[in-house]
Amino acid sequence: MDGLNIVDPDRVHAVVVGLERYPRQPDWDLPGAAHDALRFARWLRKGGVPGANIRLLVAPGEESRRMLEAQAHAAELTWCPTWSRDELMDAFTSGLDGCAGDVLYVYWGSHGVLDHDDRRLLLCPDASLSDKRCIGITNLREHLARADLPGLGQQVLLFDTCATFLEHHHQQAGPAVAAFPPAPRRRVEQFLLYSAGAGQVAENDAAQRGGVFSRTALDWLEAHAVDLRPDLGLLAEHVDERFQELHATGAPLQTPVSLQIRSLDGSERRTVLPVRRPLPPSPERDHVTLVLRHVLSEADLRARCLDHLASACPEARLEPGSTDGHLAHALLTVRRAMAALVEVVHPRDREAADQLLSLARSLGMPGLLSPLEFSTLHEVLSQTSRRPTVAHMIAAVRAALPLERTWLPPLAGTPHGASAVDQLMACVEHFEEHAGGMSLVDRGLPLVPVVVRFTELLAAATPAPEDRARLHDWGDRVARRLGVHAGGLAERRADAANWAGGLGRPGKPPRVVAQLEAETPVGSDEGQCFSCVMWTDTGTGELVQAAEQCREPLSPQQVVRRIERTLARLRAMTHETPVVEILLRADSLHLPVDSWDGADDEDPLPTLLGVERAAVLRCAPLASAEREEQRRAELERRWAGRHNTSVVYLDDSHCEGHAAYGALKQDTGAARAVVRAGPSGRNRLVQAALLLGYPVILWDRQATGPVPDGHFAPVQPDADVDGLPWRVRDHRARVCGAPLAHTLRPAVLLEDADRPLPPVLSLTEPSGSRGESS
Repeated sequence: MDGLNIVDPDRVHAVVVGLERYPRQPDWDLPGAAHDALRFARWLRKGGVPGANIRLLVAPGEESRRMLEAQAHAAELTWCPTWSRDELMDAFTSGLDGCAGDVLYVYWGSHGVLDHDDRRLLLCPDASLSDKRCIGITNLREHLARADLPGLGQQVLLFDTCATFLEHHHQQAGPAVAAFPPAPRRRVEQFLLYSAGAGQVAENDAAQRGGVFSRTALDWLEAHAVDLRPDLGLLAEHVDERFQELHATGAPLQTPVSLQIRSLDGSERRTVLPVRRPLPPSPERDHVTLVLRHVLSEADLRARCLDHLASACPEARLEPGSTDGHLAHALLTVRRAMAALVEVVHPRDREAADQLLSLARSLGMPGLLSPLEFSTLHEVLSQTSRRPTVAHMIAAVRAALPLERTWLPPLAGTPHGASAVDQLMACVEHFEEHAGGMSLVDRGLPLVPVVVRFTELLAAATPAPEDRARLHDWGDRVARRLGVHAGGLAERRADAANWAGGLGRPGKPPRVVAQLEAETPVGSDEGQCFSCVMWTDTGTGELVQAAEQCREPLSPQQVVRRIERTLARLRAMTHETPVVEILLRADSLHLPVDSWDGADDEDPLPTLLGVERAAVLRCAPLASAEREEQRRAELERRWAGRHNTSVVYLDDSHCEGHAAYGALKQDTGAARAVVRAGPSGRNRLVQAALLLGYPVILWDRQATGPVPDGHFAPVQPDADVDGLPWRVRDHRARVCGAPLAHTLRPAVLLEDADRPLPPVLSLTEPSGSRGESS
């Protein structure tokens, strides 16, 4: 193919795009895209193209912004920060108006996808998973051939973008493609060079801060086309040959690339990947091939698996037409390939996934985590705001895992200057290599992998609840893929939570414990009185009887006032917000203490205990010492596994016979019970959960009948237990603001087995001096 016609550099125009940051989807950031765009613009400037003819549109990271400010000025270039699809489209509409010239260059570096109609789409900087704002390349080409664009009859378009299938993003939302306005077209000569073929990833080399394709093309342009008259055929051949060399080396950071070329005369040529060499004989590969033919017998599932592997493990060099033999070879040789395959299979066929996992264990296939799981964990650890130092963390983990202490890599083994996250990820990679991580117990159930046990220890040592939740969610997903029993993970999670106390994590919030006893028959609040004895705990677990005590019965309003005064003293002492624990007998759970009003008559703003304070109910010991011992043992066991998010729901159907007993005993790991039954059976179901030692029990105190499935969703009963009192308090406040909009009136019993009950439960003779009675 001949080079471009001889042109005056003054009659060359260019639109150069480098999208490095995606603010609405930070994990899409593409380091180096800004540098590649600047390098292309500088090549044009060195050839004599005026800076005013080059529109350099960049969405840079902070480091690239500083680089642009220095180097663009030195090259007499003006760059424009570009953060939206509209700004990019304007550059090709009004931005090209009046640009008289002969040649138009378009360079574009960003993320890209291939939709269901095989259209190549360019993701714009304001795109996200749920709103994939993009521009279609075909539509852009048609727009550049519009009749009202003067000159610019020769157009060279280079795209360094992925062409992965849209399904890789695992979202229901399709692309939001913006179209250029339709207009009459004219004949122009267009040359297109894509960095990746259909379904492929365009590799970005983080170490070199740039795209592999861009670096290859720009190296050739700077060496062979200083005069701006590149032989485009030679450019395409050079890129093709370079990537064939990369295929031969098997370098893991390089992605095989196919090129699609539209020549200046309008014809098309496509160069494809080199033909694969025959695989050497291998009994293991033959065995895996037979298993794959059985597991992937459905064409749709097989296509999805190859598609996912092409994206997740590009070094496997798999294409839609790859044979089962080549797929088996990739699973045996490419790190994390089998894990990536199981990611696709296990949601559709658990039995097939277990068969593949068994195969991976027996043949020692490399990599326990999938590429997505590994990168997601790196992202989660990068977002963790506070954690112990890495040295402290590793020393503590060595103590927590004495049998595996030699498995942890020493800090000296990590690269010099490695970040804390990189050091932790080095531990993760080290744990993956040990067979014990996938050892088996009776009946073939997989144990919790050591790498997941390690991340559970990291979670337990992380003080921020939201960071712990992200690590727990990651562990849950990995355990599900590996077929790990939920009870086993809950036990390891409980071990980690118990171990974390040795890391010097801050104590629990202070609390006021108020034991209440009704002195009058249950009925209307009016005229009802209560005995009240209070204790305080600064957060250490030690209970001290409160200074303010009274033997006379009190009204609910007086009880609230006394609790408020005690709270104020404790808050002044600890400078923290205390929790209120109302200690009741098992048969007194109906008391609506969360709605008691403690305000004076002349005070227009009431003090509602359950709105002003995080308030929960706790149960005093049962009268039967033997039954209380049994309940306490079960309570402590379930409390240790409280990070297990499973919930036992009880409705009216459980009121018959022993249905409630069976449901509550069936899930041995559940720490939460939610009662959805109507008033006739509600109290009995709450009592059953309490007597069987459930640490968390939720019910609706004021529901007039059975409640629907999503009734308790506003307080998230399956979320972090430690945050439940505050979630309930916030919901009660919303109820006060809009009662009709919020039908849930939650009552919560939260038996924190780590927080002792008062040593003296008698209400007959409280110790200490008498205080005020109102």
